[in-house]
Amino acid sequence: MESRGSSRRGLKPVIANSDPSHLNPLIPANAGTQIIMRFVSNDLAPSPLADAPHDLGPGIRRDERKKSEVHRWDLIRNLGKVAAVCSLLATTGCGVVASLSESFRHPAKPFEQTPAPAAPDYAQPQAWMAFPGRNGLERSTPPGYAAVDEAAAPADVFFIHPTSYLKNDVWNAAYDVNGPYNKPILLGQLSAFNGCCRLYAPHYRQASLGAQGKSPAAVQLAYADVARAFRHYVAHENHGRPFIIASHSQGSRLAVELLQAEILGTPLQQKLVAAYVVGAFAPSNFGELGLPTCTRPRQTGCIVSWNTSQTGRNGAFMLIHDTRYWWRGAERKSGQLPAICVNPLTWTEADAAPAAANAGSLPFPTAPFPTTATTLSALTPHLTGAVCKDKLLDVDVPKTPPGYRDTLSFVYGSFHRSDYGLFYAAVHANAIDRVTAWTAANAAAR
Repeated sequence: MESRGSSRRGLKPVIANSDPSHLNPLIPANAGTQIIMRFVSNDLAPSPLADAPHDLGPGIRRDERKKSEVHRWDLIRNLGKVAAVCSLLATTGCGVVASLSESFRHPAKPFEQTPAPAAPDYAQPQAWMAFPGRNGLERSTPPGYAAVDEAAAPADVFFIHPTSYLKNDVWNAAYDVNGPYNKPILLGQLSAFNGCCRLYAPHYRQASLGAQGKSPAAVQLAYADVARAFRHYVAHENHGRPFIIASHSQGSRLAVELLQAEILGTPLQQKLVAAYVVGAFAPSNFGELGLPTCTRPRQTGCIVSWNTSQTGRNGAFMLIHDTRYWWRGAERKSGQLPAICVNPLTWTEADAAPAAANAGSLPFPTAPFPTTATTLSALTPHLTGAVCKDKLLDVDVPKTPPGYRDTLSFVYGSFHRSDYGLFYAAVHANAIDRVTAWTAANAAAR
């Protein structure tokens, strides 16, 4: 992949104190609130070392060097940067007062004193964002693609959706909250798996953006719902079929725990085709638990993950450095190994792929949205190549055509909300390939 920059540079987060929870994968193109929030809280305060060389020398870890040399900027200086960003992002409707108000908003009472929203009943249809037989938006396809006949589908997908509630006034949102990105999630992420599988995606009491960095209990409430939904799926829907675990962002944080608590080391592990744990930190030592990183396109019983970043930028580091994650029965935030990075254009960790290898990218879905399956936008061929670099997936996305860049990519260089969309054709084909490989390898057992 051709690179337009030899080092990661630009607006740099303070890695030592960064909180990845605000990096909502589907942040609205007209909302500057969450961006301003991080400037004021110093998580986005540009470092005096913004132009430091990418290679910091032998024996010096990147994160340690940043922790020792990046200092906090005071509020007045950050407010100056707020004004600068508002000027640059004038079309986002960025208002300093309104942005600061929402940024510092928090629930009225501590988590322990706040009644939890009503729990979903997974025996009821309304508890599921996606469920077979509905012809929902997740069954939508781009021109030239077709969704598998659900009655003949050889496998299932259990999908854990990303954060769709964008405010900080609660610890956990109601499971049936009408988030503005519920429909784009179905259209732009889950639909990538409709060529191979029946699709299941539970609603759950998702932790709010602020709660993800401040309240482990709120995250565990969200996880408890996902675990119950998965158990319901296994008991009532799976019927011994092979399945894929797929997820994004907050959903991937929960998937890391679900894999350990409900699948690995149980009879279900043999049925696991693959885990697509995208847009969050996935520890590279999953192999210790019997789940190796996928290194071949048709490998099964393995895990893939990636976090997409504009080449030469480092904002997405906050997703994979010093972040909270579940490991061996407890939440951790220290001593983590490097993140998994598998290139979805090669399905290997080391190989680079040119834009010519990218069969099609899906623009981010926008309103108006239908209520049932529809025809998606045509895929953009050869939009960008990709290569894993410093455990981020480097891409070089051009400014045109529209539908791929947003405030996250502008400020952070992060294509978080397009982690699936940029590689839509590749994910669609790979899910089919892995299911086919699993079916062939297990034909005698079935």
